[in-house]
Amino acid sequence: MKTKVLFFVSTLESGGPTNVIYNIIKYLDRTLVEPMILTLSPEPARSRKGDFEALGVTVYQFDQSRISWIISGGRTLKQYIAKIEPHIIHSHSLRPDVFAAKHLKGHIRISTLHANLKDNYINTYSRPIGDYFAYTQIKHVNHLEKVVACSKSVYEVYKDKVDSIDFIPNGVDTAIFRPLSPGAITQRRSELNLPSNKKIFISVGSLCTRKDPHTLIKGFLNSEQADNSVLLLLGTGALEEELRNTYTSENIIFKGYIRDVVNYFEVSDFFLSASWSEGLPNTVIEALACGLPVCLSEIAAHHEILSINTDAGTTFRCGDHEGLSKSINALMKKEYSSLRKAAVNIIEQELSAKKMSASYQKLYLSMYNQ
Repeated sequence: MKTKVLFFVSTLESGGPTNVIYNIIKYLDRTLVEPMILTLSPEPARSRKGDFEALGVTVYQFDQSRISWIISGGRTLKQYIAKIEPHIIHSHSLRPDVFAAKHLKGHIRISTLHANLKDNYINTYSRPIGDYFAYTQIKHVNHLEKVVACSKSVYEVYKDKVDSIDFIPNGVDTAIFRPLSPGAITQRRSELNLPSNKKIFISVGSLCTRKDPHTLIKGFLNSEQADNSVLLLLGTGALEEELRNTYTSENIIFKGYIRDVVNYFEVSDFFLSASWSEGLPNTVIEALACGLPVCLSEIAAHHEILSINTDAGTTFRCGDHEGLSKSINALMKKEYSSLRKAAVNIIEQELSAKKMSASYQKLYLSMYNQ
């Protein structure tokens, strides 16, 4: 009999956690595991629901407002779960974790922590709301049978706060994210209206304080490479208008939200991140899988990635745009083919979607059999 795993989420909005779930499901052995998805709220415009359905996954939707959930969510959830009859419930994010802990006792329940929750929530909601959300989520996941951190660095944050915690590093789908041949790069740059005679630096993510785009842009502009390079910024966020008005150099290109970021990774030369906090950033490992050397801020998640192969990039202190400039300059002096080889090696060794999915599948089967 197959082990039925229900992935329990708020929505399937495109982003890091949803991408992780997609990669887990894509590489599960369907002769052993039957995945399903349950969402709590109506899908946003940037939903990956269709991508999951294309994998043959049934997506159950409540489509209820948060107020409705407060009034009758627990009772409704129990009734719904009784009809689906999953063997394992794998929750992701605050509301699913809370509902799983409070209303789904008697089931095998697993949660994945996708980030340092306190940093994430404070950046989004500020204090004291961010502190409260982080405290609430950790309090409730302690009632679940298993908690999985998305990286060793996140595990280290919570190992003394969560009883049954382990870690499975995020992984990237190498069937999609992979290096492009030089000839194909030239053609793709032309299709994307990008310069063929300049180095392309790329950064992907929300334009928010936690990602620190000001340091990113200043560091790039002050580097020795700025005149002969462009910086692509993919993403939107609270700082977007301010950034567009502040940095008007023709070498800074704001692309806004891009669904298929792989097209831009494939034609770029280097990846930059000035983030102050990450779980195990999908954008970094996607860039590495495409063969991009990286220049990263000195946070635990970035050190964790580069510790697999230190030849894949350089680092700089958070918030230090001068340090970023020096780090870019140092990166450019290294032999590029060796950098690309080291970047891909990190993914092949430790951070592929296949390896991540196999680890989760082993956990599902082990817990169900027990």
